[in-house]
Amino acid sequence: MTRVAVRSDALLAVGALTQELADEVREEAARLAAAIPGVTPGVEDFWALGSSGTVVAAGAPLRWGLLRVQAAVIRLVGPEGAWGEALALDALAVHVRAAARVYAGVERSVAAVVDGVRAAADLAARGGWLTDGLGAVPVVAPVSPTVGVADLPGSSGGGRVTGAAGLVAAGEGLDGGRVRVLETTRGDGGAAWVVVVPGTQQWSARPGPNPFDVTTNVRAMTGDATVAAAGVAVALTAARAASGRSTADDPVALVGHSQGGILAAALASDTSFTTRHRITHVLTSGAPVALFAVPPDVRVLSVEHTDDPVPGVDLTPNPSSSTWVTVRVAHGAAALDLRSHGRETYVRTLHAAESAPHGTVEGLDAWRTSAGDFLGVPVRSVWEYEVGRR
Repeated sequence: MTRVAVRSDALLAVGALTQELADEVREEAARLAAAIPGVTPGVEDFWALGSSGTVVAAGAPLRWGLLRVQAAVIRLVGPEGAWGEALALDALAVHVRAAARVYAGVERSVAAVVDGVRAAADLAARGGWLTDGLGAVPVVAPVSPTVGVADLPGSSGGGRVTGAAGLVAAGEGLDGGRVRVLETTRGDGGAAWVVVVPGTQQWSARPGPNPFDVTTNVRAMTGDATVAAAGVAVALTAARAASGRSTADDPVALVGHSQGGILAAALASDTSFTTRHRITHVLTSGAPVALFAVPPDVRVLSVEHTDDPVPGVDLTPNPSSSTWVTVRVAHGAAALDLRSHGRETYVRTLHAAESAPHGTVEGLDAWRTSAGDFLGVPVRSVWEYEVGRR
């Protein structure tokens, strides 16, 4: 899977662009000032003797008009105009470059932490702990779904998932290493796919048959391939084959809570997976996903509670862009509280956010609109697969 490159490079690019804009504004101001002739009239320019020997104003309207133009130009290009704007952009460029240097230091620290965790995991693997490679493979088997279209959690009558809260709720009942795949009906009659990935189910550091465990948490966060992610990929491929209606252009949404969100972001940033499936949307809740290089053409919605410690374990804020929306909600007490991490708690938070007046939660309405292939359309089929490690 692909990991995020240094984001301070992006800040440096913004700083350079800001400086370039400052220089352009300054140059335009200089050209504007040069285009207006300097008018500094003396008394002789304004006064002359009339035919009767009286002093009259000669050409005063023209001169005063030029003075007014000159004053207007000074306002446009002076300290309160373009020159001032250029100086403000200069100052902003300095601040952005300074922030880039600070962020680069943070990134180096985070990279060192991740490398340290990976080294510790590799050391533990010698004793059979936190090891997910060395011949381990996913075993994926179809199982009878625990829910059907009519009783799908998070759906309204008629088997339609109406919002992001419904997609998170669709993860209810995924125990024993189960992955749920939904086939929805697009407006043009084609198929779209939702893959719902469960969170951590086993807490032993020694890997067992259920790959949704602590080993997967550690290995996925350090950028390693995992049996769980490979199993999710196999489950999606199997469901699409079983449908018989799948085409290469079908959109796919990856949904996951906690570890499920980690795996969703990991798969969305894995080119070996995205070359086989057209991932258009990712929805994570309570998941540390900032370090994954999800492509910018994938619409990501990440929901986090401020008192949930789990989303912050990667020590990095999520990217801020038009295609990655992070909804951070103050929930419960100010102190960290693991009770805020529950999937059902995130479902309630999303229900409240989606019930708020249009535009209340920045970016949420746009994400929901873009996810029209998965929301508010009939769910055609539900598949479940049990993913194991061997």
